[in-house]
Amino acid sequence: MTTQKPEIGKILTEAYQYWMRTLPFQFLFSAIYFAIFMFAAMYAFRYYGLFEEVQKFQNLFYTDTQTFLKKYEVLMQTQNALSFAMVVLVIKAVIFPLNIGFFKIYRKLDLGETPEMSDLFVGFRGHYFFIFAIYSLFWSVVNTYLSVFTLVWIPMMLLIPALIFFKNSNFFEAFRINIQTFQKNIILIFVASFASIFFSYSGILAFGFGLFLTFPFWNAMIYVLYKYLIADFQE
Repeated sequence: MTTQKPEIGKILTEAYQYWMRTLPFQFLFSAIYFAIFMFAAMYAFRYYGLFEEVQKFQNLFYTDTQTFLKKYEVLMQTQNALSFAMVVLVIKAVIFPLNIGFFKIYRKLDLGETPEMSDLFVGFRGHYFFIFAIYSLFWSVVNTYLSVFTLVWIPMMLLIPALIFFKNSNFFEAFRINIQTFQKNIILIFVASFASIFFSYSGILAFGFGLFLTFPFWNAMIYVLYKYLIADFQE
């Protein structure tokens, strides 16, 4: 059973309200996410010898930026660089379940309950971790090769994590439902998707630090879309 589909203005407003009500969780999420990602990525960058290679021509960055960029581009085409790129995708997949916690937090708000910090880690419990990590890895690998078609792929995959979490659907069932929902609400999902992406990265404009608060916004958008387009909570 679904509720009446709202206008895009209501979707954006409600997502913003969820985000505003959970700012401490937004900051904690970003602090954990970026700390793990940066530490692991820097370790991998050194492990594959890329750091040492960059050091050999790093001074060109200040004297001949064009040459620096060309050398860096060549370096990133090497086998070690390609291996590093794959490791980065795995790192992102391992951290991805952190996003799922917001679904439980927002649902608690709707039920009049008080969210707890531990709710943020619900995506790492039991089988959820493997399901969401694999989903993220699949998402990232496909996006890497789809190029411009990523603009279509994102909305087609957007609601899958919420479907898995709330309905306990398997990936293929969730994908089928997501496609059906997307076909019925193409414009709405497109606009909501790219509005959330824009807002999520808008924090960069606030001296970069604002990204810690805006980056997780897209989780609020996914929750609101699920709430109005599917509205079948079976936690």
